[in-house]
Amino acid sequence: MDKTYLLEGLLRWNYFPNQKSTPELPPVFSTRQLTPDVAEKISKIGLRLEGYDQVEYLSTRYNNVCRVLSIPHPLPYVHLVQAICEHWDKLKYISENEHSLIKPSVHPDGRIVVMDYEVSSKKMERALKFGFGKKFKVHTDITNCFPSIYTHALSWATVGFKYAKNHKSLKYSAEWFNQLDEKSRMLKRNETQGVAIGPASSNVLSEIILAQVDKEMSSKNYSYIRYIDDYTCYCDTFEEAQFFLRDLNDLLRTYKLTLNIKKTEIIELPAPVEADWIVELSTRMPVGTSHQPPKSGKYYAEVETLRFLDFAVRLNSKASDGSVLKFAVKSIIYQLHEDAVQVILDYILNLARHYPLLIPTIDQLLLSTSKDPANYKTQLNSILHENALNRRSDGMAWAIYYLNRFNLEIGDESIKEVMLSKDCVAITCLYLSGKLDHVVIPFVEKLDTTDLFELDQYWLIRYQLYFDDKIKEVYQDKEIFDILKVAGVSFVPDPNVQTAGEVALVVSDFKTVP
Repeated sequence: MDKTYLLEGLLRWNYFPNQKSTPELPPVFSTRQLTPDVAEKISKIGLRLEGYDQVEYLSTRYNNVCRVLSIPHPLPYVHLVQAICEHWDKLKYISENEHSLIKPSVHPDGRIVVMDYEVSSKKMERALKFGFGKKFKVHTDITNCFPSIYTHALSWATVGFKYAKNHKSLKYSAEWFNQLDEKSRMLKRNETQGVAIGPASSNVLSEIILAQVDKEMSSKNYSYIRYIDDYTCYCDTFEEAQFFLRDLNDLLRTYKLTLNIKKTEIIELPAPVEADWIVELSTRMPVGTSHQPPKSGKYYAEVETLRFLDFAVRLNSKASDGSVLKFAVKSIIYQLHEDAVQVILDYILNLARHYPLLIPTIDQLLLSTSKDPANYKTQLNSILHENALNRRSDGMAWAIYYLNRFNLEIGDESIKEVMLSKDCVAITCLYLSGKLDHVVIPFVEKLDTTDLFELDQYWLIRYQLYFDDKIKEVYQDKEIFDILKVAGVSFVPDPNVQTAGEVALVVSDFKTVP
């Protein structure tokens, strides 16, 4: 992977939180128009000494506890991406780390980091390979990995502790490793603790540190793999398993990281590879009926699918450590018989009101149903209202996305609660309805213009209003937003419109084809 691919991937395809097979943000949001030529112009603008804040997006997990994802301000993000790409020759060791399963690499869709569910067969094959002849398996992970990363540790990992500490004064601030540290801090108010969860730049930063830990651990001949911050090691003896945990913990502590005691266990082999709930779900999958050529595969009928989902609901109440319902729903929605789509959609909509992580899965069903989507206006508004009350960004954003997509009215009470939530992404989605300028614009204009950090938290909606000529100025960072606007960059782009920068990239790629 060369610098050019890395740069384009970080800017255009891995900037916002995941929007592919396990989407976090609705697909109307995209950074595809933030091309390298635009970023080059932006990078010439200096940064504030105090750093920048970011848009926060609360994504609901399987246990309905939200985790905070980040959409960084484009100016410090571009600076960080430039710093990573400019010195990629010194950092590309992270792509060659055999212990890491999720590392920067080339993917067909342009992304450099893909964090989808792993295919079970590959997981099984690896477990059999690493576990052959072993008697114990260790599983552990890092406590709050991304929020715990100490940015100064990036210098320690890249040039060594002694050299980094001897070159940390102001006169060495231009050194590349110190720039990496500084640019990382700029995304979060110049704070040294934590990196943003969402953009792939943070995966690069975490790998810079953890790849060095892996290098030290591999010298001790441990047989293990790591999935982001999740470790699995296979050992000959119980004592070796204990030594692995001790050595790993010691190395992590040198970088100000710690092991998660609650998720650390030593398991005697043989043991199942998959979690119990996955095995149970797999054994209860609908039988289905074979379809005649020219198509192939199995299609699930209404009754058997309902029974499967009923089982998943019961299992979900027992399993506290996995996305049971999401796994179950995604296992069946693409193979439903056309007669089953309607009732399964109704079932999942009822579940989605309680479990927001299911809302993105109904996209396929809404497209497949013969029923007019207008019939779901009440349910979608109810889902929106419930998630607004609970301040869940994803539940609000996805519900509004569907209401907008099918041109359905958003209820007054739902609008009121969304505005009370002060959620930037959800409010942006309200604006995209094209009918609520009278609600959104006054909210934006009443933000405290003396508090730059608060304005940063709403940069996305402020820029979109500026881009659409609905407000005259964004705020202090007008220069960067003028560059974006002149280049035609929208973060909710028209799918039928390409900027000059996008066209130039297509032409450039065409010329390189043999």
